[in-house]
Amino acid sequence: MTSAVSPAVPNTGGGQQQNRTSACQNPNQGVPGHSAEDALRHNYQDATLPLVEYVNDAIAIVQYDKIIYQNPAYLKLLRQSAEDSLPRDLLDAVMLADRARVQEYAQKCQRGEAVPEQCKVGLCTDDGRLVTVEMKPRLITYQGQPATLIIMRDITAHNQAEAALREAHQRMAQVLAAIPSILIGIDMDTKITWWNTTAEQTFGVAPSQVVGRPLQECAIPWDAQAIMNGLATCRSTQARVRVDDVRFHPPGRKEGFLGLSLTLMQSASGEAAGILLLGANITKRKLMQSQLAQAQKLESIGQLAAGIAHEINTPIQYIGDNMLFLQESFHDLSTLLEHYAALYQMCRDGAPMASVLGQIETTTAAIDVAYLTAEIPTAIQQSLEGVERVATIVRAMKEFSHPGTKEKVSVDLNKAIESTITVARNEWKYVAQMVTDLAPDLPLVPCVPGELNQVILNILVNAAHALGDGGGDGAPEKGTITVSTRQGGDGVEIRIADTGPGIPEAIRDKIFDPFFTTKEVGKGTGQGLAIAHTVVVEQHGGQLTFETAEGEGTTFIIRLPLTLSGS
Repeated sequence: MTSAVSPAVPNTGGGQQQNRTSACQNPNQGVPGHSAEDALRHNYQDATLPLVEYVNDAIAIVQYDKIIYQNPAYLKLLRQSAEDSLPRDLLDAVMLADRARVQEYAQKCQRGEAVPEQCKVGLCTDDGRLVTVEMKPRLITYQGQPATLIIMRDITAHNQAEAALREAHQRMAQVLAAIPSILIGIDMDTKITWWNTTAEQTFGVAPSQVVGRPLQECAIPWDAQAIMNGLATCRSTQARVRVDDVRFHPPGRKEGFLGLSLTLMQSASGEAAGILLLGANITKRKLMQSQLAQAQKLESIGQLAAGIAHEINTPIQYIGDNMLFLQESFHDLSTLLEHYAALYQMCRDGAPMASVLGQIETTTAAIDVAYLTAEIPTAIQQSLEGVERVATIVRAMKEFSHPGTKEKVSVDLNKAIESTITVARNEWKYVAQMVTDLAPDLPLVPCVPGELNQVILNILVNAAHALGDGGGDGAPEKGTITVSTRQGGDGVEIRIADTGPGIPEAIRDKIFDPFFTTKEVGKGTGQGLAIAHTVVVEQHGGQLTFETAEGEGTTFIIRLPLTLSGS
């Protein structure tokens, strides 16, 4: 209960308000640094200059539900005139819904009972405008009688702003909840400030379980270390950070992958205020990408199938010829061996041997034993080489076309290159000599082997096509394709060079664009180099560039890191 004070106000009685100005005080000036309650706690004795006349808050004094004093701010608030007679009914301006409450507070205050510190009340001004005020009722003594001091502050604009803010916040909350992406807000202490519906559905964690708690303590079923590393990078660089292929395993569901973008949020003053994590479940997309990559690889195998069949058919043909030769030779030698067996038996029995010796001499001359002795080992060796050649082609096809792992593993690049060269042999052997310069000390490189095989194949086939298009069918000499590997610093470099016509300057900035091709319809889709660029740059964190000179040839350069920094 506020202690009673006696404000210095003019004794107006039941008449009209007196002149509130004086020669030393501008009535339009407020009192800087003082509220209405501060003013009323001062005992100003000059009745012609009461301090409450100049405060900004509306003030009225009420006795027995009648207003007996009102300051200029009150008159201004309710659009009333100083000439209006007093006393006035307290409830005249109060909205119907608030009248009972205001009357109750005034009566309690006059009886000395406790009332709320403040309350909101709706008023209707004399000109019909609706306003909302913050009302503070206080018990005072006025002219020796208990009275209620009512202090009112117009909060209409404030309420409207609050309502607009609440509506905007509600709309924003609805928008954020409807966004089909994961949206997580954290402050600079990594405490979660926002957790939208998609995040809840993705991780199976309700907002009530995480909002207000440090991110690292929330047991979110994801690769926490990858997230914390991304947050640290975002803070230190103050730039957007992309974190891809983040593993997560929600309860009761299969493991999946997330793609997240981390953005630093700033306050109005430009200071870091938090970090926004925006992302999506990219599991289905990765699966589709994997299936597409495998389909493209099988498409490449399909396009190379005729050449591979030819590569296999050649050794199979001379293996078959040698097998026929060995079959006939074995029949002849079997006949000779039968004669020797008969001779052996006659020798044991002591029988005459002249006839058998004649048969042996005749058969030996007929089958040309000296020729068979020389040619059979050669036929066997050629057959073994043919079998090995077929096995090499089959192994290369298997290594190239098998889906394999989608994780990065340590790979022998030289072996991968040799397998791909074998698979593509029929594409280049008619137009180029293949030269390999593979560094024997090349370290194992972390990469996705199937994807890298596709890159090498695409570039090799492009080189072969460039040589074929440049030389034509009647070209007197083959061109050259040179594949080399080297280690340089913290990475390795693969160079695939051809002696073709080079890339025209007008199209050099387009060759990595999807579906861009200079080949005739049916010979290329324009996807080969686009896929190669995506695999090298985005999946492996490497570089794919080229050097070219018209009339001299082109060299594609693949640089791959030796660390697992790629996504």
